[in-house]
Amino acid sequence: MNNMLTLEEVKSYLDIEQKELEDYLSRGKLHAYKIGGTYLRFRKEDVINLRYQIQSPRLKAPAPKTMVSAAGDFWRFNNFYILSILIVIGAVYWLLKF
Repeated sequence: MNNMLTLEEVKSYLDIEQKELEDYLSRGKLHAYKIGGTYLRFRKEDVINLRYQIQSPRLKAPAPKTMVSAAGDFWRFNNFYILSILIVIGAVYWLLKF
């Protein structure tokens, strides 16, 4: 009985509403079982497989990086160090000038 999930557990696990769950049931993507004639249960393996099917189309390959976006990322992550080095170089230049 541990491998059976309730309606609420399935909705929570898949992060979907009742209407979407009913749609999956009507299309045959998920099978429900009645226990005792009244309690609706779902096999855990079926729910996990459905979750994988739902999430697979959502996952996309990242867009290819251009040189401009790579330079922007480099600046965002290293701007403190770049500015610090420029200030130190400017201070050393100013001290050696006088």
